[in-house]
Amino acid sequence: MVKLRGPMFSLGASGTLADAVTFSINKGRPYARERVIPSNPKSGAQVGRRAMFTFLSQAWDALLAGDKASWQNLADELVSAPYNAYMKTNMEAWHNFLTPACQSARGEVLTPSDRALTAAAWEENRIKLSTTATTANDQWGIVYFAKLAGAVTPAVGNAINVELDADIAARDTFWTPPNLGRWYFNSIAFSLDGQQAAAGGAVDTGP
Repeated sequence: MVKLRGPMFSLGASGTLADAVTFSINKGRPYARERVIPSNPKSGAQVGRRAMFTFLSQAWDALLAGDKASWQNLADELVSAPYNAYMKTNMEAWHNFLTPACQSARGEVLTPSDRALTAAAWEENRIKLSTTATTANDQWGIVYFAKLAGAVTPAVGNAINVELDADIAARDTFWTPPNLGRWYFNSIAFSLDGQQAAAGGAVDTGP
């Protein structure tokens, strides 16, 4: 980082010049640095982690009071709030391809719903993913997975979306892929205590 005086022959400067140098201010002092573009800001693993992070953060408010309270002991150990303990633990579990749990003690004995994909079809620049379910059981969420030009084996690196699974109604989910082509999909439903259903509903968008 280079500290400047009178950058660009002015009192201050901000922004990027010629896609090469970025000007900004840090602690009241102007500076310049080389513009850095991430090599792959939307890698599969990043998308998969962000999808689960978004699901968890949105699902917290709807958890039962008892579920939230179950995180207090771990929060005390971490010197943090129950929400932070819940996010940290479940994201670490997801790193190892374990779906999340509402309570701090993972049971993995409850039964998730039987929701699964039934169809995938292009609608202009996005793909409509259709799912159905007949049994709710102890459902909590469903993860969608995608791969271009080949059958998809579910993994964190090809997860594209995580949704709340709260009923057995037929549902359509829309996803905008980064590329055109024949996309293949799969899904995994999971229960309140982190138990995963078998991958279900392998579908593709067709030729």
